[in-house]
Amino acid sequence: MTDIDTPYNRLRRATDYFMLGGLIAVSGFPFFMTAQINFFILFLIVSIIYLRRSIVFDGRMLSVVAFFLVVEVLQFLFIKPFDPVMISGTFIRMFLSFFVVSLTGKNFAKYFTNIVYVFSIISFFFFIPSLLSPSFFNFFVSSVCPHFDPPFADPGGFYIVWPTNIIFCFHECVLAEFRNPGPFWEPGLFAVFLNLALVFNFIETKKIWGIKNIVLTLALVSTLSTAGYIAFFVLVFSFYLVNQSLAKKIIFSAILLPGLLTLYFSLDFLSTKVEENIDLAGSTTSSRFGSALIDIEDFSKSPFIGWGRGVMRYGGRAFSFFSEDQHRNNSVTDLLATYGIFLFLFYFYNYWKSLRALCQSSGFNAHFSYFALLVILLLGFSQSIFMKPFFYSILFLQYTYGTMREDKKEELPVLV
Repeated sequence: MTDIDTPYNRLRRATDYFMLGGLIAVSGFPFFMTAQINFFILFLIVSIIYLRRSIVFDGRMLSVVAFFLVVEVLQFLFIKPFDPVMISGTFIRMFLSFFVVSLTGKNFAKYFTNIVYVFSIISFFFFIPSLLSPSFFNFFVSSVCPHFDPPFADPGGFYIVWPTNIIFCFHECVLAEFRNPGPFWEPGLFAVFLNLALVFNFIETKKIWGIKNIVLTLALVSTLSTAGYIAFFVLVFSFYLVNQSLAKKIIFSAILLPGLLTLYFSLDFLSTKVEENIDLAGSTTSSRFGSALIDIEDFSKSPFIGWGRGVMRYGGRAFSFFSEDQHRNNSVTDLLATYGIFLFLFYFYNYWKSLRALCQSSGFNAHFSYFALLVILLLGFSQSIFMKPFFYSILFLQYTYGTMREDKKEELPVLV
């Protein structure tokens, strides 16, 4: 596709933004992530666009899909009864993610960063007035948000569906804890996407300062997310670590590390919250460490193929309705218990390959990919993310930013 800014290219670019924005929305916006039908509708739209653009299917992605397929088939054979809806859901998410990556191409990281950047700015127009005047917040909750109630949400479900106007979530923590959730279902998930946008922008621009990074960082600060802050500290430290001479690395480490440690122990919601999570580990799965402990216990009973998604996921323990006992918020150990050690290692190996390909494509130090993966693991330790549609897309970035096939059919002059 040419770089000339024609009306066709502008419309095509808008379509790409729509698809990637939709992928983000079904992975974290309360209005869209509450029902399976939303994933399916987006999948149909993206599939039609993929076919209309006549892109040659890149068969290499089938290695990723095949690995999931083999593990899920083994789970149906040895762990749980066959569930066509469950297995279809897995692969609809995977193909949805792959199609979006294929259609956006090497613009994926840039478009993603721009989307999160715009939602960061939008969040300030709701978050700051809400802090200054609670009546502003209450007006939207009582008069505006009811018009945006998710049509397919389960009102009796375990998870609360917070009021939203789609572009901002009016979570109770805005007034109670002064935290900014952005458009996502809670501030911690907003912090995940903000950190990812910073990772991509650091790699693409090869610099840490700039208007986008400042806005993204301010939005991250407003989330008051413990894991988000820790991941950000690691991200900034690693950026300088891979981009300086040995002498500067030593000086930088000597200055920054004590500063970061001082900040960590001086902010109660960082050190105190981590300590509380550790103390609660043995008594509740609402703690990240408690969730990890029970996941590791489940994993130990089926270490090779896991327990799969669905009714047998929780170590084979039967339950009549979803409750706190089934609640998991540590995505790292959740993935391990769900799919077993082999797919777990395969999953993050492909994450690393994608991050390395992104670094190499941008001319950035490829060693940064190891730190970027560490940042994502830290984020996943506090949020259930790795089986959300957007996070499957990272598995496939290696095919776009690496050596993705260029043998596309001649593209038709279609809008989408």
